[in-house]
Amino acid sequence: MNKIEKNAIAWYVLRVTYQREIAASEQLTELGIENYVPTIRSKRRNEKGMAIGWKTEPLVHNYIFVHDSYSKILTIKHGKLEYLRFMMGKDDEGVNSVPQYVPDKQMDDFMKVVRTMGSKPLDPNIDLRKGDKVRILTGPFEGVEGIYIKMPNRHEKRVVVKIEGIAAVATVALNAEDVEKLDY
Repeated sequence: MNKIEKNAIAWYVLRVTYQREIAASEQLTELGIENYVPTIRSKRRNEKGMAIGWKTEPLVHNYIFVHDSYSKILTIKHGKLEYLRFMMGKDDEGVNSVPQYVPDKQMDDFMKVVRTMGSKPLDPNIDLRKGDKVRILTGPFEGVEGIYIKMPNRHEKRVVVKIEGIAAVATVALNAEDVEKLDY
């Protein structure tokens, strides 16, 4: 993890107690602070297990991503949202504890995959190996970079965008011509 200037704007990872991520997001939005809570829609079921509608819930409980400077988030955290806590990680030397942040490109890719649905199966003859870094060239995931994987117990291949220690999301299955292997 790299050090970042306290006034530089970045996507910081914050923990929220008692699953208040949606409430925190609403308060931050009211304050004009850009934030993101990855959510999914799932079927609501009654006590008999029958589907009765849809609900939106956080994909990863107790986390919120906040896009602003460390110093501004710290001020808000100590004023109105005291239950927010910075996720801490080690710096590049592995010595000091620093607030965890996600690079803009990685966060953009993560949000794009979470928000987008639909695509087609990946050609099984594509010359990719599990763990290869790839970029998606076309379609709703254009520009997303991640790790190529084969889903357990399935025949489809996907690209995973991972935020270390927090969450990983996989695209739906892809076409072979939509993916290119990266060399770095």
